[in-house]
Parts: sequence; structure tokens; C-alpha cells
Amino acid sequence: MSAPRVRLLAAGQGRRAGGPKAWGPYAGKTMLEAQLGFLATVTASENIDIAIQPAWLERCRALSPRVNWIAADPALAPLASLQALLKATPRARSFVLHVDMPAFDLRVWRALMTAEGDAVPVHEGRRGHPVLLTAETLDEVARLDPRTGRLDHFLRGRPATEVPVATDVILANLNEAAQ
Repeated sequence: MSAPRVRLLAAGQGRRAGGPKAWGPYAGKTMLEAQLGFLATVTASENIDIAIQPAWLERCRALSPRVNWIAADPALAPLASLQALLKATPRARSFVLHVDMPAFDLRVWRALMTAEGDAVPVHEGRRGHPVLLTAETLDEVARLDPRTGRLDHFLRGRPATEVPVATDVILANLNEAAQ
């Protein structure tokens, strides 16, 4: 089996966070830079697809020229960003997560890769991220209505292999303004 792709959603405006989370601070870097650094341990750069705002293309390509930077409308829902990634990049089993989800524990990602089909990490009974979805599931996601659909709602109604993990890093979500 070939290595899964990573689909990172980073095009948002970050209205609740006071600005785009991609450029917010995290451990002495921007959140996007921290994600790129970690994702380089998961897969090759050319297997990383990141939805960003169109105005950021040049800045992002300077960060990592081999990553697939895909422009997405920041005014639309995150599902529209994921669909833009799916349309512009190769069809493949893929990890999916948002830029503000620092699931920086390689053991979690490796455990998910060993599961069959769609997989979600679970810690103490709570599902987290990233999710690992088959190409077939992503084909279904590509057909959802981005105005009314949400990936989390879609996934709740589907069977997925729950992969127990020993860390709560899968629950991390930096959804607030920087202090």
C-alpha cells in the first residue's frame, strides 16, 4: 500500500480566532509552519495538499515548494476547501484535518495507517483527528453540498475503524484567539 496523502484545511479567515489560524503563533513558529514541519515526518512533501487563501500562494510556495498549495475561497465552508483539494490532487486514501489541530504524535498517524478502510483515533472514548479516509469515501465527500454539508456530520453516520491511542493529542483544537 502506498503512503496516504495528507489534506490540510488552512484557508479559513479565523473570524472567531481574530485572524487566520494558519498564521497564528505556535511554538515559536506559525501554525502552518509547525504543521509543515510535523507533516514532513508523516509523508513526502508532494503527498501533502493544503487549502489556502489565494493571496497566500506565493508566501506558501516559499515555505515549501513541493507541497501542493491549492487556493480555496476563505468565505466558504471548510467542506468547500476539502472539495477543492480533492478536485485538484490525485485520488488516494488520505488523512484529513484542519490547520488548528496539532495532532503532533507520529505514533497516532502510524496506528491509523495500519487500520483497514476509514479510520479515526479514539482516546478514552472520544474520537479525534486526524481522520484517515479511503479514496471511495472521499469520492462521496466530493459530492456533498458544500453549503449545507459538514465532514464531521457525514462521518458520524458512517462506519469507521476506531483506533485506540494512548494520547489526548488527538483532541487538540486551537479554536480560540491567541492570548
